[in-house]
Amino acid sequence: MTKDKIIVIGDKVDLVSTDNDVPFRAKIEDVRQDGMYIASIPAAAGLTTLVRVDNEMLMIFYRESGRYSVRVKIVDFLEKDRIMVAALTLLSTPEKDQRRQYYRLSVRSDAVICEYIENIEEHLPQREDIAEAIALENAGTKDVSITGVALITKNEYKPGEKYLLKLYLDETPRGRTKPLLICAEVMRTEYDRNKNTYRVGMNYFGQTKSMSEYLARYVFKQEQKQVMQRRLVEGE
Repeated sequence: MTKDKIIVIGDKVDLVSTDNDVPFRAKIEDVRQDGMYIASIPAAAGLTTLVRVDNEMLMIFYRESGRYSVRVKIVDFLEKDRIMVAALTLLSTPEKDQRRQYYRLSVRSDAVICEYIENIEEHLPQREDIAEAIALENAGTKDVSITGVALITKNEYKPGEKYLLKLYLDETPRGRTKPLLICAEVMRTEYDRNKNTYRVGMNYFGQTKSMSEYLARYVFKQEQKQVMQRRLVEGE
């Protein structure tokens, strides 16, 4: 294993849960002789709030040569110097990321699903008058990324179907701002029997450079906000 791939005591890492894809900052406190890594994790009243035993996660760390990631598993929780820590075991070999991973961030905002108008993506975002686009359902976002969105809906949508979305991402205390108009294709649908709703995963298509830049800024801002809320290390 090269020096870049070796994780050492003091490394600040981002842990990404497979449950919600939201990263939080942790610190490697120790490396045991049995190969276990001991990492500080967010906790409230002595209880962990984000991870559980047997959770598999992605651990991301940084070197001058780039960003590296490795799959890990939570095997135990301990208390070290009054700080809640987790014992992690590696499930893979650390590898350098060839491109940035786009987190799906848990974001709650309003959305309107509209009928897709043929080739409407060629006229967005300049075209603001879409009165002829029929609104099918008012929905809410479950999570948002630079490349797609997950919506909570009352109706089922089939993979491959295309829609025009109105995403009200930048809501303010004064109310909703002008929506982002973007086209999206359904990739998957999951039914929640308990809530009698559907989680619909969609990927954007046909977005312009300005739309992609807006989404990148929005997701980056939300990502930083959520990471800061989970950081244990002061002074960062």
